Amino acid sequence: MATESTIDTSSTYTVDYTTEDVVNAWQTKRLRMIRIEPGDPAVRQALAGLQQDPVVTALASNAVLQPVGSADLDGAIAVISQALLGVAIALLPAADASPEQPPVIIGNMTLGWGGLAPRTAHHRTAGMGITLARAWQGQGYGAEAIDWMLDWAFAHAGLHSVSLSAADFNQRAVRVYQRLGFRVEGRYKERIYFNRAWHDEIAFGITEHEWAALRGKK
Repeated sequence: MATESTIDTSSTYTVDYTTEDVVNAWQTKRLRMIRIEPGDPAVRQALAGLQQDPVVTALASNAVLQPVGSADLDGAIAVISQALLGVAIALLPAADASPEQPPVIIGNMTLGWGGLAPRTAHHRTAGMGITLARAWQGQGYGAEAIDWMLDWAFAHAGLHSVSLSAADFNQRAVRVYQRLGFRVEGRYKERIYFNRAWHDEIAFGITEHEWAALRGKK
Protein backbone atom coordinates (compact mmCIF):
# COMPACT_ATOMS: atom_id res chain seq x y z
CA MET A 1 0.00 0.00 0.00
CA ALA A 2 1.36 3.38 -0.96
CA THR A 3 1.64 5.93 1.79
CA GLU A 4 2.05 9.64 1.57
CA SER A 5 4.77 11.40 3.48
CA THR A 6 5.39 15.08 3.92
CA ILE A 7 8.54 17.01 4.61
CA ASP A 8 8.45 19.51 7.43
CA THR A 9 9.39 22.84 5.89
CA SER A 10 8.61 24.91 8.96
CA SER A 11 12.22 24.97 10.13
CA THR A 12 13.84 28.38 9.85
CA TYR A 13 17.34 26.92 9.49
CA THR A 14 18.97 27.67 6.15
CA VAL A 15 22.45 27.17 4.76
CA ASP A 16 24.20 30.30 3.57
CA TYR A 17 26.33 29.29 0.60
CA THR A 18 27.71 32.81 0.27
CA THR A 19 29.73 32.73 3.49
CA GLU A 20 33.49 33.11 3.26
CA ASP A 21 33.94 29.55 4.55
CA VAL A 22 32.25 28.24 1.41
CA VAL A 23 33.16 30.81 -1.22
CA ASN A 24 36.85 30.74 -0.30
CA ALA A 25 37.01 27.06 0.67
CA TRP A 26 40.20 26.46 -1.34
CA GLN A 27 42.14 29.55 -0.33
CA THR A 28 43.34 31.84 2.44
CA LYS A 29 44.21 35.53 2.36
CA ARG A 30 47.49 34.87 0.56
CA LEU A 31 47.36 31.26 -0.59
CA ARG A 32 45.34 28.85 -2.66
CA MET A 33 45.43 25.09 -2.51
CA ILE A 34 45.79 22.92 -5.62
CA ARG A 35 45.00 19.22 -5.51
CA ILE A 36 48.14 17.23 -6.29
CA GLU A 37 47.74 14.91 -9.27
CA PRO A 38 50.46 12.84 -10.99
CA GLY A 39 49.98 14.50 -14.39
CA ASP A 40 50.28 18.14 -13.29
CA PRO A 41 53.59 19.52 -14.70
CA ALA A 42 53.61 22.61 -12.45
CA VAL A 43 53.20 20.49 -9.34
CA ARG A 44 55.86 18.06 -10.52
CA GLN A 45 58.38 20.81 -11.11
CA ALA A 46 57.70 22.41 -7.72
CA LEU A 47 57.94 19.14 -5.78
CA ALA A 48 61.16 18.25 -7.59
CA GLY A 49 62.67 21.51 -6.37
CA LEU A 50 61.60 20.77 -2.80
CA GLN A 51 63.04 17.27 -2.85
CA GLN A 52 66.37 18.45 -4.23
CA ASP A 53 66.91 20.96 -1.39
CA PRO A 54 68.79 19.15 1.41
CA VAL A 55 67.83 21.74 4.04
CA VAL A 56 64.13 21.41 3.26
CA THR A 57 64.42 17.62 3.23
CA ALA A 58 66.21 17.54 6.58
CA LEU A 59 63.52 19.66 8.24
CA ALA A 60 60.47 18.05 6.64
CA SER A 61 61.36 14.37 6.50
CA ASN A 62 63.11 11.68 8.51
CA ALA A 63 64.27 9.96 5.31
CA VAL A 64 67.99 9.49 4.79
CA LEU A 65 69.54 12.60 3.24
CA GLN A 66 70.46 11.73 -0.34
CA PRO A 67 69.93 13.01 -3.90
CA VAL A 68 66.62 11.94 -5.38
CA GLY A 69 65.66 11.02 -8.93
CA SER A 70 62.53 10.82 -11.05
CA ALA A 71 61.47 7.49 -9.52
CA ASP A 72 61.59 9.02 -6.03
CA LEU A 73 59.53 11.96 -7.26
CA ASP A 74 56.98 9.65 -8.89
CA GLY A 75 56.64 7.73 -5.64
CA ALA A 76 56.18 10.87 -3.56
CA ILE A 77 53.53 12.27 -5.89
CA ALA A 78 51.69 8.94 -5.91
CA VAL A 79 51.60 8.80 -2.11
CA ILE A 80 50.46 12.41 -1.76
CA SER A 81 47.79 12.11 -4.46
CA GLN A 82 46.30 9.07 -2.68
CA ALA A 83 46.07 10.85 0.68
CA LEU A 84 42.83 12.00 2.24
CA LEU A 85 43.96 15.41 1.01
CA GLY A 86 47.23 16.26 -0.69
CA VAL A 87 47.65 19.82 -1.93
CA ALA A 88 50.25 22.08 -3.46
CA ILE A 89 50.49 25.41 -1.66
CA ALA A 90 50.44 28.26 -4.18
CA LEU A 91 50.46 32.02 -3.88
CA LEU A 92 47.06 33.58 -4.48
CA PRO A 93 47.27 35.09 -7.99
CA ALA A 94 46.74 38.79 -8.54
CA ALA A 95 43.25 39.89 -9.52
CA ASP A 96 44.46 40.81 -13.02
CA ALA A 97 46.52 37.65 -13.54
CA SER A 98 45.93 35.68 -16.72
CA PRO A 99 44.16 32.30 -16.27
CA GLU A 100 46.96 30.76 -18.36
CA GLN A 101 49.64 31.97 -15.96
CA PRO A 102 51.16 28.98 -14.11
CA PRO A 103 50.76 28.97 -10.33
CA VAL A 104 53.61 29.99 -8.06
CA ILE A 105 53.88 26.87 -5.90
CA ILE A 106 55.80 27.34 -2.66
CA GLY A 107 55.23 24.00 -0.93
CA ASN A 108 52.95 21.06 -0.35
CA MET A 109 50.83 19.67 2.45
CA THR A 110 49.36 16.24 3.13
CA LEU A 111 46.63 14.98 5.46
CA GLY A 112 46.11 11.27 5.93
CA TRP A 113 48.79 9.55 3.85
CA GLY A 114 47.23 6.77 1.79
CA GLY A 115 43.72 7.88 2.72
CA LEU A 116 41.63 6.61 5.64
CA ALA A 117 41.49 2.83 5.72
CA PRO A 118 37.86 1.60 5.96
CA ARG A 119 38.63 -0.62 8.98
CA THR A 120 40.01 2.29 11.01
CA ALA A 121 38.13 5.26 9.55
CA HIS A 122 35.74 5.32 12.53
CA HIS A 123 38.53 6.78 14.68
CA ARG A 124 38.37 9.93 12.51
CA THR A 125 42.02 10.79 13.01
CA ALA A 126 44.79 11.57 10.53
CA GLY A 127 48.39 12.72 10.52
CA MET A 128 49.56 15.69 8.50
CA GLY A 129 52.79 17.09 7.18
CA ILE A 130 53.94 20.23 5.41
CA THR A 131 56.95 21.15 3.27
CA LEU A 132 57.75 24.74 2.37
CA ALA A 133 60.43 25.99 -0.03
CA ARG A 134 63.29 27.72 1.77
CA ALA A 135 62.75 31.05 0.00
CA TRP A 136 59.23 31.27 1.43
CA GLN A 137 59.94 30.22 5.00
CA GLY A 138 59.77 32.68 7.90
CA GLN A 139 56.96 34.73 6.32
CA GLY A 140 53.94 33.11 7.95
CA TYR A 141 52.94 31.03 4.93
CA GLY A 142 53.39 27.73 6.74
CA ALA A 143 51.18 28.75 9.66
CA GLU A 144 48.56 30.11 7.26
CA ALA A 145 48.51 26.85 5.32
CA ILE A 146 48.29 24.67 8.43
CA ASP A 147 45.42 26.79 9.77
CA TRP A 148 43.60 26.18 6.49
CA MET A 149 44.22 22.44 6.67
CA LEU A 150 42.86 22.27 10.22
CA ASP A 151 39.73 24.15 9.15
CA TRP A 152 39.26 21.73 6.27
CA ALA A 153 39.90 18.67 8.44
CA PHE A 154 37.38 19.58 11.12
CA ALA A 155 34.78 21.65 9.25
CA HIS A 156 34.60 19.66 6.02
CA ALA A 157 36.21 16.23 6.45
CA GLY A 158 34.61 15.53 9.84
CA LEU A 159 37.83 14.47 11.56
CA HIS A 160 38.06 14.35 15.35
CA SER A 161 41.83 14.77 15.72
CA VAL A 162 44.88 15.72 13.67
CA SER A 163 48.48 14.91 14.54
CA LEU A 164 51.96 15.80 13.33
CA SER A 165 55.52 15.63 14.58
CA ALA A 166 58.84 17.45 14.40
CA ALA A 167 62.46 16.75 15.24
CA ASP A 168 63.59 18.59 18.35
CA PHE A 169 66.18 20.52 16.32
CA ASN A 170 63.40 22.06 14.21
CA GLN A 171 62.59 24.71 16.78
CA ARG A 172 60.80 26.97 14.31
CA ALA A 173 58.27 24.23 13.58
CA VAL A 174 57.87 23.43 17.29
CA ARG A 175 57.01 27.06 18.05
CA VAL A 176 54.61 27.38 15.12
CA TYR A 177 52.72 24.18 15.94
CA GLN A 178 52.20 25.20 19.55
CA ARG A 179 51.14 28.71 18.56
CA LEU A 180 48.50 27.21 16.24
CA GLY A 181 46.97 25.21 19.09
CA PHE A 182 48.71 21.84 18.82
CA ARG A 183 49.55 20.26 22.16
CA VAL A 184 52.62 18.17 22.88
CA GLU A 185 51.32 14.61 23.25
CA GLY A 186 54.60 12.75 23.59
CA ARG A 187 58.29 12.64 22.97
CA TYR A 188 60.12 9.76 21.32
CA LYS A 189 63.61 9.71 22.76
CA GLU A 190 66.51 9.62 20.28
CA ARG A 191 64.28 8.44 17.45
CA ILE A 192 65.85 10.53 14.68
CA TYR A 193 69.44 10.06 13.53
CA PHE A 194 70.86 13.08 11.73
CA ASN A 195 74.38 14.36 11.14
CA ARG A 196 76.01 11.87 13.55
CA ALA A 197 73.68 12.70 16.42
CA TRP A 198 70.46 11.33 17.88
CA HIS A 199 67.45 13.62 18.27
CA ASP A 200 64.04 13.33 19.88
CA GLU A 201 60.85 13.33 17.82
CA ILE A 202 58.11 15.48 19.36
CA ALA A 203 54.51 14.38 18.75
CA PHE A 204 51.78 17.02 18.53
CA GLY A 205 48.01 16.75 18.27
CA ILE A 206 44.84 18.80 18.26
CA THR A 207 41.23 17.66 18.68
CA GLU A 208 38.08 19.01 17.12
CA HIS A 209 36.87 20.63 20.34
CA GLU A 210 40.26 22.29 20.89
CA TRP A 211 40.14 23.66 17.34
CA ALA A 212 36.54 24.85 17.85
CA ALA A 213 37.52 26.70 21.04
CA LEU A 214 40.34 28.47 19.18
CA ARG A 215 37.97 29.50 16.39
CA GLY A 216 35.19 30.55 18.78
CA LYS A 217 32.82 27.94 17.36
CA LYS A 218 30.13 26.03 19.27
